[in-house]
Amino acid sequence: MSATSVPTPEPSQRMAGLLMGHVEAECIHAVAVLGVADPLANGHTTIEALAVAANCDESSLQRVLRTLVRTGLFSEDARGRFELTALGATLRSDAQDSLRHAAIFVMSAPMWATCGALLDTLRSSAPSFVGLHDATVYEYLAKNPELGAVFNRYMTTQSNLHNAAIVDAYDFSEVRTLVDVGGGQGATLAAVLRRHPSVRGILFDLPEVVATSARLEMSDLAERCEVTGGDMLHSVPAGGDVYMIKRVMMDKTDSDAEIVLRNCLSTMNAEGKILVIDPMLPAGTGPHPNWLTDILMMVAQGGRCRTEVDFRNLFDAVGLKLARVVATRSPNFILEGVRMTA
Repeated sequence: MSATSVPTPEPSQRMAGLLMGHVEAECIHAVAVLGVADPLANGHTTIEALAVAANCDESSLQRVLRTLVRTGLFSEDARGRFELTALGATLRSDAQDSLRHAAIFVMSAPMWATCGALLDTLRSSAPSFVGLHDATVYEYLAKNPELGAVFNRYMTTQSNLHNAAIVDAYDFSEVRTLVDVGGGQGATLAAVLRRHPSVRGILFDLPEVVATSARLEMSDLAERCEVTGGDMLHSVPAGGDVYMIKRVMMDKTDSDAEIVLRNCLSTMNAEGKILVIDPMLPAGTGPHPNWLTDILMMVAQGGRCRTEVDFRNLFDAVGLKLARVVATRSPNFILEGVRMTA
């Protein structure tokens, strides 16, 4: 081994690092809540100025930022001034690839406690979130509108990150009316409508979610987009020839996922299509970020990420044929389902 080479850590050292991962994640959550990345947007900033802007203790903030220097979110110069790295810049509120709201929500107290109760889910198979909070995630967010607003902003910024990949990967040009089932605040539907001026859209989600979709209704797309509230487990709007279900099935058990698919199937015409857009698990056991997403869905919603075989079986169960799978340059895949013919 040369004097400059880095030794491979012992298994115990690597395990010790893994066991402290939650501390690192909480540091990221804290600086996201405090909005530390925003005053750093224009370059180096002193710890004194950052502490004033964040309204927190200077020494404590410095220790957290120095920890995150080692993680790669910030750099510190010889004068003790901090600067954002490209990684840290994803926590800026105004960044196109902002993950600030994701960092605030995923590590919020209710979600932190949910992950901490993973053992409860392993023993009972029930999502630990419900056991802890006596409500589903969406019921809890409806009763706690401040966190619900964070979640909705998280969903919108996440959609903005994925939308270009989706509209580039799939040709929506022949669609007449696209129904976005569980479409949140409409970011994905808006991306499709702006790319394809001949397409009309229906944005459908829970009433309390679409109530905040005024930006879409009031925008240049108002004449081509209807916004309606309801529960996809009861029914979905009629009138679409394509039903898009983006990052919804991952929230659902197989039985609920089948209900959603059947509701879409019952309203679409014979030549209609259902597009399930979801993070899909790889067929093998290699490293992939969707494995951790799968665990989060298990404890939070009782849902799951699925393999292609899982989706094929799910489609078969309701009378759909999985016509094709389209990869995107995001964690999502587009699974196109068509009605089975006799």
